[in-house]
Amino acid sequence: MAVPSAQCKMVAKHALRVFGGQLKVQAYYDDARTLSIDLLTTLDSLHAGVKSIGTIGLSEIPLLTADGNEFGTRVELCAGALTQETYWENAVASAAFHIRKQQAAVMPGDVVRDIFSEYLVRPKMPHIYLTIPFMWNDSYFPELQYSTLKVNWLQCIAIYEEERVFIEQYGGDVFDNLLSEQEINTLDCNRPRIVFSD
Repeated sequence: MAVPSAQCKMVAKHALRVFGGQLKVQAYYDDARTLSIDLLTTLDSLHAGVKSIGTIGLSEIPLLTADGNEFGTRVELCAGALTQETYWENAVASAAFHIRKQQAAVMPGDVVRDIFSEYLVRPKMPHIYLTIPFMWNDSYFPELQYSTLKVNWLQCIAIYEEERVFIEQYGGDVFDNLLSEQEINTLDCNRPRIVFSD
């Protein structure tokens, strides 16, 4: 693992303050081993048997809007998962690599497709949905101001293909409302699908 930059150290400290717990940092590489990303993981910080995961360093990459201008905020990813679900770290790293390679702005309501298909055989929920972090700190993940940069976190949750299609049609805000109204436990890998009314 390379020596982390001052920005990466600040990102890690900020995420750890939100997550709580004892941290572990590990480097993950893409298939070609041309890109790497560090992941911070803390165990039992939400409650026993649940881990918190956060990227360190994705925010060093500027993301661009459709017209080629730099997006107003830098981004890091986070996720909550059951401790025994070891594929989650790889999935979050892969989502980060996808964002780095595309270098296109991402925001709440976006979907990174087919991430879990790389690590699970015929996953029930193959996609990662990006949303405003809601698992930590009473649903408040504060922005990090570093020098002239603003860094914000997006939470990764697993979604079904039918849910991806719904989000594409109706948007993330509507989907988020249904998640809340139906009290969906996003930590459950066998959770029911969102019920869409006609």
